[in-house]
Amino acid sequence: MWLRPWHVIVCVVGLAVVLIGSAHSVGDRAKDILLGLGVNLFSSVVFFVLLELYWQKMKRANGKEVDGFDYLKFARNIRRSKEVRMLSTFIYPFTDHPTHANERQVLLLALEETIRQPSFIGIQMLFLHPASPAAHSRAAERTDDDVLQRMEESLATLQALVRQFEGDPRRSRIEIKLFWRTPPFALFQVDNFASISFYFRDRPISEVARLEFFMDSPVGVFVEKTFDDLWRDERTVTLADFLQRRLRASSLEPTANQTS
Repeated sequence: MWLRPWHVIVCVVGLAVVLIGSAHSVGDRAKDILLGLGVNLFSSVVFFVLLELYWQKMKRANGKEVDGFDYLKFARNIRRSKEVRMLSTFIYPFTDHPTHANERQVLLLALEETIRQPSFIGIQMLFLHPASPAAHSRAAERTDDDVLQRMEESLATLQALVRQFEGDPRRSRIEIKLFWRTPPFALFQVDNFASISFYFRDRPISEVARLEFFMDSPVGVFVEKTFDDLWRDERTVTLADFLQRRLRASSLEPTANQTS
């Protein structure tokens, strides 16, 4: 059995009550000693509670650094959430990378089932536009993998996810956009809890340190504003618009017979 802080608090408060109560049935000298001990114990408990509240507030404001990112844990958190946000160039569970096949299955299933839940509000996903200069810049940094190909695989997965809800009123719960500017960080958010990581050369975001924080903290306010700015940027387009423009462009390309 593990001893928890509240166990100690209860024991100390109980001892303080016993000491103060006993002080009324002893002589004056012993009474002063017992009252002093009881009051000091009460004061210690109050000081500890105030210090713990202050410490929790500081941790909430500053966030916590952790190593890497667990997509399976993120999928579990999605199932318990009402709102989800993602911001990245792409994420490996949405690609065909064999190492992330299990994460792909678990994450997509969590998204599909959560979107269908009556209490779920919606998911907003921002991924980098594959034709943007920022995408080609990131591809040049990631010589360990074909970033542009992974982005295309990710968009195909998202398209398949959306297709499952065509004609369903719950389709409005899925919002996917592609942004043009260089991403400031990668974001994963479920309700009021989120984490961000920054981009490194030849390293995926799942392998670098992350900062976990609450969205009502100063860090969270900044991150939310940055996400909203990218979401409303004039060059940011919906996934549907991107696919339609690509389809029109491919239909206008001359065929081999026409050019011969």
